[in-house]
Amino acid sequence: MIQSRWQREEFAEGAVVLARALLGSYLVRHTAQAHFVGRIVETEAYGGTYDGKIDDGSHASRGRTKRTAPMFEAGGIAYVYLIYGMYHCFNIVTGPRDTAEAVLIRAVEPVDGISAMLTNRKAEKFSVNLTNGPGKLCRAMDITLAQNGVGLCGDGLYLLHDDGSESVDIAVSRRRNIEYAAAGKQFPWRFYLRDNPFVSK
Repeated sequence: MIQSRWQREEFAEGAVVLARALLGSYLVRHTAQAHFVGRIVETEAYGGTYDGKIDDGSHASRGRTKRTAPMFEAGGIAYVYLIYGMYHCFNIVTGPRDTAEAVLIRAVEPVDGISAMLTNRKAEKFSVNLTNGPGKLCRAMDITLAQNGVGLCGDGLYLLHDDGSESVDIAVSRRRNIEYAAAGKQFPWRFYLRDNPFVSK
């Protein structure tokens, strides 16, 4: 079955809607050295409000900065940032300009380019540990700060729709590793494919 690409207008929905919709889709990354494909199996939504409370777990909750500027653009571009000074996290900006919402891609299931992923991760053998976390998948698929602000409808970084060949059973929970967010740590904005082994632990 031929899979269609996600188009720019499809990213105009809010982060919570798209965090669900992106599950089962395929993240594609082209470099001069390799071609990577990973099926999205875990996401988190950031930005906006829930039950009348502002998402204080979002980088954008304190306003626009040089770091968060991509989140304030119209949906359909990448927002990539570093944590702990060494791990990249890849987000998809969503919604209209200035809404400052994004979907963090927390985990993917490797589909293509696995040999190059292993090389990038300095791993000797294939395992779920290859891409079962945001920093892991970025290193495996060679996503860095160079992709920050890049459009997701070009040839170097884009998404393909789920082809329907596999079932999508979505589970929901609170987001992970944001204990600093007094309100946001309670938001049920983490979405993942139930029983998929590549979901982060």
